[in-house]
Amino acid sequence: MTSDLGRESVYAAEIAAFEGTSYEVVTPLEQLIELALLITDADWWRRGPIRVVAARSDASSSSTRQRGDGKPVVRLAAPQMTPATLVHEFAHVLAGVGSGHSGVFRHAHVDLVGYTFGETEANWLLDAYRSMDLALGERAWPVPPVRRGSGGPVAL
Repeated sequence: MTSDLGRESVYAAEIAAFEGTSYEVVTPLEQLIELALLITDADWWRRGPIRVVAARSDASSSSTRQRGDGKPVVRLAAPQMTPATLVHEFAHVLAGVGSGHSGVFRHAHVDLVGYTFGETEANWLLDAYRSMDLALGERAWPVPPVRRGSGGPVAL
């Protein structure tokens, strides 16, 4: 098993950026699937449709895996069924599931937060990454549009 360097720091940055916001509120799976469709239907998204499912009832954390046909599947654990977790898992898809929590993942994460939630929220995350000396890697996907201001398409 390979080490996922930076993982704990990424989690800490997410807490710094989003804890106490509506992006960390547990949300019905159906609404998160709608948010996923908003992302995957975007012109800039090149990864195709992504299946979003509930994780096993005993799962305590969410994950993104590629199995069988090679298409990623996002599994959301009940305590983590939040918009912030969904966007985190989609960053794994955008960066490439094998990228772990690398700089490429972090760039995908900031891009997806900017597209999905807004410019303000992307800056929260970027500031949190910078405060922890976590650099962004190179982008290998089309530049997504950034929603100006705050509170993108998520209606909570």
